Amino acid sequence: MPQPPTVPRPHDSALRRPFDRFHLARVVQLLALALALVLPAAPVSAAPSLSLPTPPGEAWKVIQGYGCGSHNSWDRYSLDMVRVEGATFGAPVAAAADGTIWSWTAKSGTLILAHGDGFYTMYTHLDRAVSTQMDRAVKRGEVIGYAGDRAAHGLAHLHFTAFTGKGLAASGRKSVPLSFADGFDLPDIGGCNQHGGEVLVAGGMPSGGVRFASAAQPGRWYAADQRVEFYLPAGARGFSQAWDQQPADAPQFADARDGYVETAWAGEGLHTLHIRYWDAAGKPGDASFGPFGYDLTPPDAPAALGEVALGSGQGTTLQWAPAADNGAGVAGYRVYLGSDPNGSADTLVPSPAFTLPVLAAGSYLLRVQALDYAGNAGAWATIARITVAAR
Repeated sequence: MPQPPTVPRPHDSALRRPFDRFHLARVVQLLALALALVLPAAPVSAAPSLSLPTPPGEAWKVIQGYGCGSHNSWDRYSLDMVRVEGATFGAPVAAAADGTIWSWTAKSGTLILAHGDGFYTMYTHLDRAVSTQMDRAVKRGEVIGYAGDRAAHGLAHLHFTAFTGKGLAASGRKSVPLSFADGFDLPDIGGCNQHGGEVLVAGGMPSGGVRFASAAQPGRWYAADQRVEFYLPAGARGFSQAWDQQPADAPQFADARDGYVETAWAGEGLHTLHIRYWDAAGKPGDASFGPFGYDLTPPDAPAALGEVALGSGQGTTLQWAPAADNGAGVAGYRVYLGSDPNGSADTLVPSPAFTLPVLAAGSYLLRVQALDYAGNAGAWATIARITVAAR
């Protein structure tokens, strides 16, 4: 019995042949495909639940939360997380829900999983992925990659986002506030760096169960007062608080369930906020936020090198003793080379050394300004007077 012709792909030259019933069927198929591409996509819907993408039982801290820093666009509801104990680089990353591999971007180490109904999860800055095979099925909790340091600043961490998108390209992407089946609900509470500093444990409750909210991020220094707000778990009654030491063994604030502190109260230095609270049964719980630094004092000026004599056409690298700083530490130096005794420039070097270009005969001043990690700038100082001899 003769077989009907195979239905060709859309580019098949058979579409240019005279119509018959098989050609008509092919045209109908093509029209259906075209309509599917141009008609609005079905509404997207969020997955019912997600699991934390970190190893079970491990504590991971949010170092950048919702709503500021690099989380200020469609991926507003993103978390940057690091291991509390042990190295983050190379730590296994797990699928937050059943799905399939949808996309892999090697440059940024970004793996995206599709979970159906226009819902996706994104795992960024991976050092490597277990598999990059498109449409490969993965199960919730399955290791899909390993944390890396592909962020612009080179800090090893996991950037996690859940988002919705429409159509084949997941257009109109919108991140969604995160809630995890491990017992963590992270709603939009307003402000910058929402949920920054919180500790999340896959398969368990947060360390201490206290939710912190602050623009400050652990591991960083600030030259302005920082406020840290905290919220106790449901049913808690009263708390004590202290900077850099364990709080009192009795409630300082009875029946209170939230509070705040400011770094100005602790003064300059590297600080960790400690909270002790009591639940409805009188059982104490502990949590902490930090450490992060408060530094209002600029670095000292570098020591002078004195007179430097060079021959015509001779270049060299000048090195000076590192500037002293009482808090955050010196992050780098602005350098000015010229004749103005009050000159300044934006040229920045990370270490106390500057390679001179080949200079014409004459006299020059090398002026330096030290910067610390909190953003404080020291005074400009002339550290060298350079004389270049004529030929």
